[in-house]
Amino acid sequence: MTKKSITEVFSKNRSTVIQHLYRHPKTSRIEISKLTGLTPATITKITGELIDENIIIETGDEVNKNTGSGRKQKIIKLNENKAVVIGVEVNVKGIFAVATNLIGKVLVEERITYSYDKRNINIEITNLIEKIVSKIKKNEIWGVGIAVPGHYDTKNNSIISNNQSWAYFNLLEISNRFKFPFIAENNIKCMAIGEYLFNVQSTPENFLFFHIGAGMFCSFFQSKSLGFNSNYYLGEIGHTVVDINGPKCECGKQGCLQTYISDSWLLKRARFLFDYSQNTTLKSLVNQSKNIDLTTIIHAYELGDIYINNQIDLGLKLLATSIANSLIFQDAHKIYINSELLNYNSFRTQLVNSVKKQLSFIPTQENTFIEVLNYNIYRGAKGASSLAVLGIFIRHTGYSIY
Repeated sequence: MTKKSITEVFSKNRSTVIQHLYRHPKTSRIEISKLTGLTPATITKITGELIDENIIIETGDEVNKNTGSGRKQKIIKLNENKAVVIGVEVNVKGIFAVATNLIGKVLVEERITYSYDKRNINIEITNLIEKIVSKIKKNEIWGVGIAVPGHYDTKNNSIISNNQSWAYFNLLEISNRFKFPFIAENNIKCMAIGEYLFNVQSTPENFLFFHIGAGMFCSFFQSKSLGFNSNYYLGEIGHTVVDINGPKCECGKQGCLQTYISDSWLLKRARFLFDYSQNTTLKSLVNQSKNIDLTTIIHAYELGDIYINNQIDLGLKLLATSIANSLIFQDAHKIYINSELLNYNSFRTQLVNSVKKQLSFIPTQENTFIEVLNYNIYRGAKGASSLAVLGIFIRHTGYSIY
């Protein structure tokens, strides 16, 4: 084996150990060896190096799992405050940024939610990062993760999306202004990585992460295949056809799921209803169609608006069917759903019950846990922070750094 090969193997083993410490926050060297398959000698060398770099620390606790008078095992854990990473999400509502420690504790939050000129998106992101940096010691920052709405094109440093608003985004233009590394990925995949690395107590190795917002996407998360995905359109659940005679989607097809239940289409339909119908409760809630938001639609539903009720009930049924169908093709121990609309308890209950009912015919999936997450506008940014941890700190081989 060449010297280069030996170095690459050691680097990969080091990454394996650090990732293991994320999933097992307090453990021993022997346990790491048993669960990763790496030899005790390799673990001793790697952990010794990480301790010297102050990346992991010994807690002072010990455990003795031997029945005899064997040597006690020292407990080690990540030094969560060794460094800071920055996460930025770009979406239709604005640009959101956070700085976190290495295990996801948010230290600083910043955002731009007003309507900005998308031609200046790189400048806006740069200014927001600089604002975060000004509140943190620069030598503590290890890197930045960017969560993008669509798919990140590693060749052109751009976003692949049907939405032309993102055509001016260029990661190289942003990263050239800073000395620390950058990494980018789809925003929903970032959210899934955030659950995996930052919420380890409740997150399994394989799960589905659904996002229902302006668009729709599903991350089929499998820890063993992180980062390896050459098919940009895998997970585009919003563009699965649920009615061949349905409305024409912006993608060109008819009857896509997102035309029934995505935020953008619900708003589009509600505003059309306001402008062209006299028999809608929407007129009692707002003065102009442009003032309709998701809260308005929920209030109209509560007031019994027939069109709004029929539209949302149908959309939730179609969404539940799509979620249940996903489990036929993808084994998962848990389903996460991220949606502002589903913060409304009635919709949440309706969807979860419908999914569980459809899963009842699959014995192995009957007990699949479904968690509708409390909506947080910084979830994508925090997910981008976890992406920075994965690509820059853990140095997972499935991700490229810029």
